[in-house]
Amino acid sequence: MKTTREFRETPLAWYVGIDISKAWLDVHLRPTGHALHCENTATGFAALDRWLRQQGARPPTTILCMEQTGLYGHRLLATLTDWGWQCAVEQTTILAKVGPAHHRKADAYDAALMAEYAERYRDTLHLYAPAEPAVEQLRILYAERRRVVRARAATKTKQAQADQVVHLPALLPEVWADQRVFYDAQIARLEARMQALVDGHDGLKRYFALLTSIPGVGPVTAWLWLFVFYGQPPLHHKQIASRFGFAPHSHQSGSALRGKPRSSGHGVAAMRAQMTMVARSVSTHCPKFQGYKKKKTQENKCGPIIRNNLINKMIKIMCAIWNSQTLYDPQHTSRFDRQKQAA
Repeated sequence: MKTTREFRETPLAWYVGIDISKAWLDVHLRPTGHALHCENTATGFAALDRWLRQQGARPPTTILCMEQTGLYGHRLLATLTDWGWQCAVEQTTILAKVGPAHHRKADAYDAALMAEYAERYRDTLHLYAPAEPAVEQLRILYAERRRVVRARAATKTKQAQADQVVHLPALLPEVWADQRVFYDAQIARLEARMQALVDGHDGLKRYFALLTSIPGVGPVTAWLWLFVFYGQPPLHHKQIASRFGFAPHSHQSGSALRGKPRSSGHGVAAMRAQMTMVARSVSTHCPKFQGYKKKKTQENKCGPIIRNNLINKMIKIMCAIWNSQTLYDPQHTSRFDRQKQAA
């Protein structure tokens, strides 16, 4: 699900807060204060659409605000967007901006707070933009591949630890070997399908070729970048590094807390894992980055800092290639490097 397109100023008269749970939707409408409780099903979606129109709300002058709830909100967002409603998807921390300190936990109350948030912070809302079917399928297939890879890794661990198990049943090594064969076959099928999706889509195919021309970037990393960033405006490497926990931020407050800038270390696990693999690959196989790693090691920089710096460099290169629509040039020299050479 994409939530990257910023909300633009339009005349709005109705603000709708929706609290989503597995089975139910709690809806609050401002400025009337009316509420609705309906099922989180196709029947409930139709009832919500009918209720809003009965209240006088119309898609061009209405914004529906909800929290990012993952799977339970997918069908609702897709359906409402198809019917013309404007939907804003926000982080789960937004209610702290409008809700007073309290100990209440009620879905109807949260829906009212979301409607209030939509009205007070309308200039910072993010409209939901549905992903193209091929991109959404790529995301689902990638998630399934990642799940199977983790299962295969767990089986590998069991095989590696088998010698340490006393009285290990003779059947288990055979079962684990069969599981390895099965997982390998499933991963190969998923990867073949993902590549077929990319090859059958002109835009995805073009960006895939751009990304994989960069040292250290293989198909798995390219697939991840495609479904995360495809269809967005030009990429900004600093924003991406900050979003996924790679960018150093200041660590000081007043006169008591003083520390060096550091990265958060938090972010989407899949992106952090893949960019770490990219950094390790280029520092091992690419002479340019081998030299950088050697230089920083000689300066007594610790390994995690060097790796984080390499990740930020790779993010910058990937964004530049993505935005310029030109293949990676191994002979390219950055303006900063040219200035240093001239000096």
